[in-house]
Amino acid sequence: MNNRRIVVVGGGAAGMAAASRAKRVDPTAIVKVFETSSHVSYGACGIPYYIGGLVSDVSKLVSYWPKQFKEERGIDVSIRTEVKTIDPRSRTLRCIGQQGEIEEQFDSLILATGAKPAVPNFRGMELEGIHVIRWLEDAEKKASDLGASKEVTIIGAGYIGLELSESFRRLGKQVTILELLPRPLPNVDVEVSELVKGELESGGVRLKLNEKVLGFEGRDRVEKVITESGSHETDLVVLATGVKPNVDLASMMGIQLGTTGAIKVDETMRTNLDQFLAAGDNVETRHLVTGLPTYMPFAQTANKMGYVAGANAGGSKEIFRGVMGSAITKIFGLEIGRTGLSEAEAKIVGMQTRGVLIRSRTRAGYYPDSKEIWVKLILNATNNVIVGAQVAGREGVWGRIATLTLAILNKATPKQLFFYDLPYAPPFGPVWDPLIVSARVAMRQ
Repeated sequence: MNNRRIVVVGGGAAGMAAASRAKRVDPTAIVKVFETSSHVSYGACGIPYYIGGLVSDVSKLVSYWPKQFKEERGIDVSIRTEVKTIDPRSRTLRCIGQQGEIEEQFDSLILATGAKPAVPNFRGMELEGIHVIRWLEDAEKKASDLGASKEVTIIGAGYIGLELSESFRRLGKQVTILELLPRPLPNVDVEVSELVKGELESGGVRLKLNEKVLGFEGRDRVEKVITESGSHETDLVVLATGVKPNVDLASMMGIQLGTTGAIKVDETMRTNLDQFLAAGDNVETRHLVTGLPTYMPFAQTANKMGYVAGANAGGSKEIFRGVMGSAITKIFGLEIGRTGLSEAEAKIVGMQTRGVLIRSRTRAGYYPDSKEIWVKLILNATNNVIVGAQVAGREGVWGRIATLTLAILNKATPKQLFFYDLPYAPPFGPVWDPLIVSARVAMRQ
């Protein structure tokens, strides 16, 4: 019997998780990975912290090198290799890499092509000093230009834009964020966005909201950002306008896309083509609150999708049930976490909700260095089940948002949350934990 041949296209979080799991499930399988860039298995989420100097060497963001996958796991990794075509009928792909053109046959294939920047068609994009920072090479190649700038303009106030703003301020840059929408971090509700806005202003970031960018001007290098309301002088622009699924190969092959524009897969990560799976930021999944298709390109999701895809390609049986939309970030001293639905997201899917927002303390009142913390619960107005939550504060956010993720997953009501047996000690929280306080307030309404 011939050894199973498994090919993975893409060496990011999902791709390398898939390759590793496939090889673990079937040690006799021939597993090969083709990656366009120079790196695999690295923490792209760490790039803003490398730019800001918290990570001294870009190589520290790399978890494993291609050589390690070969020597330690028996996985062949080809970097700087672009897959050009995939023939589903003959199960053959053609790629061009450092060794020229290659043809590779396979039994199963996992598409882990990830996402690509969603860059608007601004005029003046050809000017020097305009950057998109998505891959590790971007950070490596553009480090000197980023460091030499004095006046930085960031387009977009999502996670990456906000994290980059802090990094550039740490380097002593003047930073302006231009955001098309009326508030920063728009995937949280208004009350939490206002906290983010205040933190940015306290950190010295100029935040311009409702600002539609039209293009850029300059001689050879960008000197101005042109918007509908005027212009802003700058010597460096970073586009943080989000990402979209990289589905070019999938579309060429006839793989079905979902309503979000990403690849449609079932719970086993299989596509509509036999023996073709997909995982990561190129895939849509199911929202565990609404049951509807959703697109959430987060690292932890990509890793788990890859694990499931690799296991099934290797002959095992695993399923990926979906996501909750759990996320967390830090802007200067403020931590912000969210999970489930925001009130705005609930409204989009036709769910009637009510929100409860409380302000509390992170430690017992008498214990030193207690900080303020805000907890917002979003409840289904019909059955009183918690369907979303947001937490913001200067410490203690991660653990509380993680707890609320499990509460939503288990369809908890405020009364059930109130009786959760949470740990208590003065250094970690008051005897009435902020989560319990929020549940108590929700019970009274």
